[in-house]
Amino acid sequence: MRVLLWVVIMIKNILIVGASGFIALNIIEELLTNYNVNLTVYGRSRPKINTCTLNFVHGELIELPSKLKNSYSRKFTDVIYLVNNIPVNGNVDNYDILINENKNAIDYLSSISDRFVFFSSGGRVYKSSEKPHHEEDELYATCIYGKSKIEIEEYVAKVATESNIDHLIIRPSNPYGRYQNVYSTQGLIAVTLGKIMTGRDIEVWGAGSEIRDYIFIKDFIKAFLSLLMKPSLPYKVFNIGSGHGTSTLDIIHTILNSTSDLDVIIKKVDINRAIIPSNILSIQRLEYTIGQQKMTSLSDGIKEFISYLQQNVKRH
Repeated sequence: MRVLLWVVIMIKNILIVGASGFIALNIIEELLTNYNVNLTVYGRSRPKINTCTLNFVHGELIELPSKLKNSYSRKFTDVIYLVNNIPVNGNVDNYDILINENKNAIDYLSSISDRFVFFSSGGRVYKSSEKPHHEEDELYATCIYGKSKIEIEEYVAKVATESNIDHLIIRPSNPYGRYQNVYSTQGLIAVTLGKIMTGRDIEVWGAGSEIRDYIFIKDFIKAFLSLLMKPSLPYKVFNIGSGHGTSTLDIIHTILNSTSDLDVIIKKVDINRAIIPSNILSIQRLEYTIGQQKMTSLSDGIKEFISYLQQNVKRH
């Protein structure tokens, strides 16, 4: 007697909300290039990626229910939430309004998905410590951005429990690389390269001895998608970083050693706020779950980023 074996392969039906940042662009590109998924992206502007297979829905955060109701035929397996409507550096007068916009979006998205994936922060939710931060460490916000991430983390966990869905919280360190805006004010490596490209002085906030954890975007995306595609996870919260710290001045010197711009002026700037002396993420939980990670060295990652910029970004 012949026995027929049917193998059912479930294709993930993924929704990404908030797709303007470089992390989102890299996730989208990798999913469309190397994974068999149905992908919908929601945001203010269509991602600038050369693909014809992307289902894009234009809209504001508060318009989610009305804009999405006709854009999907079945529940999403995963909603990846990358919205940042609270500034990283700065203050807002309407904090409660902005937080409520996030909460309303989370309420709705949790009703149309099996799992809610929230991108939090690895740099603004932990206390300063010379030792690597573990996911179970006490959370402590030093700015409204960190405060918002902690508040939304707690809300995601609460709603997931009440809605009987799964959830995953990602705490990134400091990713850098492809698609990152070098002419913005965020991301030491990107900002430094942008200033070199425009012939401006490199500003060092504080003493330059501050330690941060940097991870090349390819390594970050690989780790994140390994978690996303794993059938089940032993934890709900994961740090994703390199697990190693590098000082601000060492970063700048590594960049200068990788460029031909030797006449750059470095000046230190005093700012009217405290700077966290050290922030490194432990990746023990990550590697326990998806295996040991082979990370791109800082110098190799910066060189690859520079090569990308030379081919794709015009000097201002």
